[in-house]
Amino acid sequence: MKLAFSWETVPVYIHFGKASAPLTEDELRFVASISDFVCFEKGHGKDAFGSTEKGIAYDAERLKALNPEMKVLFYWNTFLNYELYDACGEFAQHPEWVFRDGNGNPIYKVRTLEQYNLLNPEFRNWWASIAGRAIHEYGCDGIFMDAVNQAKRPLWMEKGWGEGKEHLLTDAVIDMMQQARREMGDDAILLYNGLRSSDREKIVTGQEYLPYADGATIEHFAAFQSQSKEAVALDIDSMIEAGKDGEMVVLKGWPDPEFNWINKEKMARSMDLLVDEAREKITFSLACFLITAQENSYFCYSWGYRELHGSLADYPEFHKPLGLPQGDAVKDGWIYTRSFAQASVRVDLDAKTGHIDGW
Repeated sequence: MKLAFSWETVPVYIHFGKASAPLTEDELRFVASISDFVCFEKGHGKDAFGSTEKGIAYDAERLKALNPEMKVLFYWNTFLNYELYDACGEFAQHPEWVFRDGNGNPIYKVRTLEQYNLLNPEFRNWWASIAGRAIHEYGCDGIFMDAVNQAKRPLWMEKGWGEGKEHLLTDAVIDMMQQARREMGDDAILLYNGLRSSDREKIVTGQEYLPYADGATIEHFAAFQSQSKEAVALDIDSMIEAGKDGEMVVLKGWPDPEFNWINKEKMARSMDLLVDEAREKITFSLACFLITAQENSYFCYSWGYRELHGSLADYPEFHKPLGLPQGDAVKDGWIYTRSFAQASVRVDLDAKTGHIDGW
């Protein structure tokens, strides 16, 4: 499934969860007016309704009443058992579905966070059935399939799966995608996280899943372990290639590499100061997005994954006229340029600067 795409303004994707309560009327109207494409994170509405499923279903229905074009994704992790769902009760009845070491002990990501045994076919059947319920029972239009490559980290290969068995996990994730597609139906969206470069590997991972999905996100663009100009250039190239192949691509932008929800000193500041700084720093990641964007590309911007991390802030750039691209980006060394009908874009990866003229 593809959304009703437009170049009129920046195509925006919003991704967040609000655990404490349903969205307020003002929050609903804001989201419905800014974007037609939203994902509700794990834990959304849980404090009010008791589970992620109920919270997402409630606000998905309300959003669609305000914006009939709205497409809502259901957050569903590939590898981590976040105990925030009604579905976790069924999972708990199957200890064989938990990732374990050679002695049969659970291998936790952190503290008591269980991980899924992706190599168990009955688990994969169950996982895909929840994706189907997201569409047919909870009123969503697809799933956001997070952490598709986490199971293949060297740490987990060594502790549990056995080194050299990465291909079995790739095949398992592809099977989950194919089963989810059958359960959800052909019109549902399957977006996964994602494509990722790193300063260490100097490659982009996650591309092996593109043929089985509608698209992918680049979550850590120019941040975390993907900050070098070489890594950013790899991400830009991979986004352009995927977009030209007809895939849906989401670029997740950050205000800067240190401006994120795990920075306790930064998060101690007032919301007004955080929003003001995020507005000042949007240009680089947005300009990079415009360099890469093809039809069915979307820009996501925040400093985290909850409602207080910038997803519900208004950014003036989202209201500016954009218009059709006037061709592909031109690259000269570390500098990229591209023109749209009503804006011109320049990005310098060496200087980590971006400019958007015409606005």
